[in-house]
Amino acid sequence: MEMDKAVSKTPATPRAGFTAVFKREIRIFAHSPFYLLFTMLLPLATFGLFLVIFHNEIPRDLPVVICDQDNSTLSRQITRMINATSALAVTAAVDDPLKGAAMIRQNNAYALILVPRDTEKDVKRGMAPAIVAYYNNQWLLASGVIYRAVREAIGTLSAGLDIHSRMLRGTSPAQAFETYEPIRVDSHLLFNPNLNYRYLLLPGLLPTIIQAFILMVIVRSIGSELKHGTAGEWLDTAGGRPWAAVLGKVMPYTICFIILVVFMLVLLIRFANLPVYGNMRLVLGASVLFVLAYESMGLAFIALAGNLRLANSLAGFYAGPAFAVVGITFPVAGMPFFARLWHNSLPLSHYMCIFLDQTLRGAPSQASSHALLALFLFTVIPPLLFVPRLARQMRNPACWGRI
Repeated sequence: MEMDKAVSKTPATPRAGFTAVFKREIRIFAHSPFYLLFTMLLPLATFGLFLVIFHNEIPRDLPVVICDQDNSTLSRQITRMINATSALAVTAAVDDPLKGAAMIRQNNAYALILVPRDTEKDVKRGMAPAIVAYYNNQWLLASGVIYRAVREAIGTLSAGLDIHSRMLRGTSPAQAFETYEPIRVDSHLLFNPNLNYRYLLLPGLLPTIIQAFILMVIVRSIGSELKHGTAGEWLDTAGGRPWAAVLGKVMPYTICFIILVVFMLVLLIRFANLPVYGNMRLVLGASVLFVLAYESMGLAFIALAGNLRLANSLAGFYAGPAFAVVGITFPVAGMPFFARLWHNSLPLSHYMCIFLDQTLRGAPSQASSHALLALFLFTVIPPLLFVPRLARQMRNPACWGRI
């Protein structure tokens, strides 16, 4: 913005150094709507949006359509049991499967449940009729919920029918209950046993949003100095010391983003009721390193590109697919080599490892040491490599004014 340029042209303070650059950046921040928008307003609005979306911890009352071709007592019981699940709601009944399929294509329903003719008669004959569920598996979350809910409802009904049939043949209730399922799976859900999607997605979505804002703001704040030709003045304000210039410039945004990350933790733990079974101090330390690591990466992009537009493109390409490769929705072990490489190149991935280890999983602090070390390296190595390059650009007028 022109406001960035106008404010940046204020005379350098007589006492040059880190403090002078910090005060200069505060003036830029105060006069630029961009920084206010992208360090405070938009992140907070995004947090609020996601909290509203995941207000219901588990998807409830997903609309499904029933096509009851049997029209029997058993088929009506099937309809009632499906409708009684917390996840599904039978919103319509059709007499033709094609009508139900049309409702799915029109986004009026998520699934079609087909009860074929002679279902009750086949059950009484000792046969095993199939209740058919049609759903769009492209919607992975919704389809997973539908599959689990329908399977549990039909499985419960089927088990009840089998036990009742055995009891009619003279088997005692205890024996009938034991023999209807001779081999059982004794499963134990270690983490998130209630399948709470707030616990699953919010801890990944909110940091993903923050990392994009950090990159955008840091690239903009440093790149504007080169674009508007004020890099020399910026360096003079720091007394000719590049490290003081860089640290003084990013410090206001560091403070803002650390406060934002702490606020995110408060939202997740106090309002979203995310349990903390591990070391919360380790999470706070990792959160600070998370902010510093992405600021370092933003500095690296602008120093590498030398102009604001290309640096923004590089940062967007780097951070845009982050949620897809961070390992929340798709396991890292199943990713190809390039995706795993991208996963490890993101500070977000290591932060998520620490965050989930110390909240939901309750892992010992030592288990997060490698991820903490990775965040520290992301914080330290990019500035060591790229601040000297940026210093040359700050001193060279030929590098200024590039679009």
